[in-house]
Amino acid sequence: MARSIPSLVKPKLLVWARETAGLSLEQASERSKFGVEVVKAWESEEDEAAPSIAQLRKLGEAYRRPIAVFFLAEPPQGFAAHREFRRLAGILPGSESPEILAALRWAVFRREAAMELHRLVGEAPHRLRAALHPGMDAEEAGHDIRELLGVTWRGQTEWASAYEALNAWRSAMEAKGVLVFQSSGVELEEMRGTCIPDQPLPVILLNSKDAPHGRIFSLLHEFAHILLHAGGHQTSRMVGLRSPEEQPLEVAANAFAAAALLPAHSFLATAEQYAGAAEGDDDALRRLAQKVKVSPEVILRRLVTLRKAPEGIYRRKRDAWGATLWYVRGSAGGPVPMEVQTIARDGRGYTRLVLSAYDQRLISTNAASDYLGVKPRHFTNIRRELSLRPTMAGA
Repeated sequence: MARSIPSLVKPKLLVWARETAGLSLEQASERSKFGVEVVKAWESEEDEAAPSIAQLRKLGEAYRRPIAVFFLAEPPQGFAAHREFRRLAGILPGSESPEILAALRWAVFRREAAMELHRLVGEAPHRLRAALHPGMDAEEAGHDIRELLGVTWRGQTEWASAYEALNAWRSAMEAKGVLVFQSSGVELEEMRGTCIPDQPLPVILLNSKDAPHGRIFSLLHEFAHILLHAGGHQTSRMVGLRSPEEQPLEVAANAFAAAALLPAHSFLATAEQYAGAAEGDDDALRRLAQKVKVSPEVILRRLVTLRKAPEGIYRRKRDAWGATLWYVRGSAGGPVPMEVQTIARDGRGYTRLVLSAYDQRLISTNAASDYLGVKPRHFTNIRRELSLRPTMAGA
């Protein structure tokens, strides 16, 4: 029998990979099915034991990391969860779930990969030049966001579905150099959306467990955070343990996102056609939501802001909706092909960038596979999917 090929991974990289995954030795052993003493020996600088390539792949699966990160010269110094993402109120540094840490690591890894791929193909990544400030008038900020993204009200109302709307907003942001990724492994209670606002190639990470309407608002909310960061505001810092509704920059981002999604004049002209919406009628709100591709809750909140509906109705309806989610949530249903899953998760821009570098022989097959998180046999179908039609973002 041929001997397993040992890897040349440094023990400190194994320690770093496990600890940044939020796993103890015992948890790592349970996930990887390797004994605690085996994992401990691999991590020891004084022990000559080393995992084989096959064993390293199993560790990568357990730690939710591409195998490429184990062959770095040194553990990355730049990633720290408390700094890299906009923290939800009440989630303290060190209390993040392994699932959200894994999602953030993949987002950071893909951003770093995109930076390297841009360098290899000789194309400078797009850099956002716009900025927002929390003291801005919300209507002005919303107008600036729509102008920047090139989204018209007529186009918004003519999109066929909330999924199509989500893809259109996402594509508009990707065209401005924003990487938009989706994760399915994090609970909604911990994250609906978050961002890594650093330029170039800022990242928005959405939770694909959320309804498409919810993801649309999160997308605009996180985009507002990126523009606030561009204006010099540290959007990752949350003030104490206040609820999100009380965080100053959260308040600004919510207002800017709502004004961008539902510009006052056009929205009110459309809302007048749906009698009962301002009074909280479910059927009217449902039909209006289908028209403008924004959740009924955001619609009613916007009507309150524009003084077209009373605050009391909004609060009563919000409580009722909290008990019963009555609009579409999550995937459209049925098995989802790998090529659709890949593009929905990574975005069309990032996926094209990887395949372009691969087709130009600037990266190896293994590197392309790591960057996309799929086996090479799926590349052909991914190319075809990119050329055929927009991806259903519910995957």
